[in-house]
Amino acid sequence: MYSGHIAELAILWVCVVAFAGYHVWLYNFENPFFGLIRVPTTMARARQVWTRSICMDDKDVITGVQTIRNSLMTVTLFTVAAGYIGARAILEILLTPDMLQQLNLIQSHDPITRIGNGTSLIQPSIKLGIGLGTLFICFLCFAQSARLYAHTGFLLKAQASKYKPSCWDFEGEALAIMGRAGLLFSIGIRCFFAFGILLLWILGPVALICATVATLLAFLWMDFLPAPSRATMHLLKLEEDTQ
Repeated sequence: MYSGHIAELAILWVCVVAFAGYHVWLYNFENPFFGLIRVPTTMARARQVWTRSICMDDKDVITGVQTIRNSLMTVTLFTVAAGYIGARAILEILLTPDMLQQLNLIQSHDPITRIGNGTSLIQPSIKLGIGLGTLFICFLCFAQSARLYAHTGFLLKAQASKYKPSCWDFEGEALAIMGRAGLLFSIGIRCFFAFGILLLWILGPVALICATVATLLAFLWMDFLPAPSRATMHLLKLEEDTQ
């Protein structure tokens, strides 16, 4: 094993640990940044409150079903995109013999790969296979999320129906299903990003670490929002009072 191969293996482990560690830190620690809104937690809580409010009032069921339909359409779009990329684009474009030869040539120019006698520790076809496996997990998460969103509409109407037996608790089931659907959608999105990182890994270890750093910075920007200042909230309250 050449020194370049050892360096590539070390970079791979660092990127995997950084990507996984970020999400463990995101979902398991309260208020990692003081003064910032953590979007996944806020949206999960909002879904719980929204589901309970819809279940309590029969007049809001139509609004609830329309909102779920919008979520279902979004998840379905991502499911189709993941399936198309995995079944058509990757297999028909990147797995051709000419393209594999071109990818080998590209990764041989990577600064770290050059140390390893111009060869990578893992062949491009194997890297593509790992990427496709990640994309398949992404597809399954989106498909299951769409399935759960489709069932939630029935639960919302059944909970508010006068025909529901008192021993059936559809509200609790709707809360659990909405929570799981949102979590699966979030996992699917993050697996989609991971697939992009693995795809760039084909170009070499330098592209892998650059893509990982860029993705984690993008996650920080998307997962956290600045909380509104007290002055802003005071102005909003004054506007409400004047109205």
